[in-house]
Amino acid sequence: MLPCINLLKERKMEGSINDILIHRFLNKETSVSENKEILCWISASEENKTQFRKIHQVFYATKQKQFLSGIDVDQAWNRFNSQIPKVIRTSKVVSMEVFRRIAVAALVLLTIGFGSLWTKEHFFTSKKPAVVCFEAPKGEKSKIILADGTLVWLNSQTILKYDVSVPRKVNVDGEAYFEVKKDSKHPFEVSTASGMKVKVTGTRFNLRSLSSEAFVETTLDEGVVIIEDSNFSEIAVLNPGQQAKYNIQTKQLNVQNVSTEIYSLWKNNELRFKDISFAELVPRIERWYGVSIKLDSLVNRDDRFTMTIKTESLRELLEMMQLTSKFDYEVNGEQIKIHAK
Repeated sequence: MLPCINLLKERKMEGSINDILIHRFLNKETSVSENKEILCWISASEENKTQFRKIHQVFYATKQKQFLSGIDVDQAWNRFNSQIPKVIRTSKVVSMEVFRRIAVAALVLLTIGFGSLWTKEHFFTSKKPAVVCFEAPKGEKSKIILADGTLVWLNSQTILKYDVSVPRKVNVDGEAYFEVKKDSKHPFEVSTASGMKVKVTGTRFNLRSLSSEAFVETTLDEGVVIIEDSNFSEIAVLNPGQQAKYNIQTKQLNVQNVSTEIYSLWKNNELRFKDISFAELVPRIERWYGVSIKLDSLVNRDDRFTMTIKTESLRELLEMMQLTSKFDYEVNGEQIKIHAK
């Protein structure tokens, strides 16, 4: 829907469109850009939808097709509109890059849809994939609503993708928190690059799957989670208060009871660590502040930290860490060097 909004503003189309353009469209002679213009015009008002419907019916009656019009424009537009995910803006959350990606995905869907307009099925029916891609920018977080109503928070530098034809099957690279819309007949599936998959029907959980880490971490707040390996074999069922760590290399899974709220505080702009090592803390700091940290080999990577980060600046955080660990640091823009004291 976003591309249409932009086009309407640019073209200022209120209540009229070139009839010749519509007839060219019905004859399959229009370009992709002209198809976009027509859809935007149709969506601008009920009057435009009515006018298009009449022209469409007359056209097929004249052509003596086997069907006058099996296409319900209202239903078609509603289906299209419901399949475009909505993005909720919060402070320092969604950048224009996210909207650009949504626009691109919408245009892909749009192009496929017009290609199938002349079938007896429905508007926008196609076997070709139309992928929606969301990416939380570096140092920021995003909150999105998927087509099925599921809420998802994306941590910094996290990518979520799904085909609009199967909106309850998504792929995640990074860290995300899910509030899955309940639908017992259509399980919600999250796949990771490791091949591990999480399946639920309605629940709240945090998933951490970073390409830089050797494990996939699933922490369950509410409901039930089924974990499958790359062979689609069930390897664990989690209950609330449990966390599963899947070792990508050994294919082993470890389940333990944890304080789950610690692992999802990031979506509320808060991080809390308990007895975490220097080596484990560094990549989390990088994602949180959107920086790159070079850790000197002489720094004790086994130093442990317990802390809560809310509004502290990066310098304030490093100074807090210096209270329990011996190191110095240099800040050069987004490049941080930490070396032994």
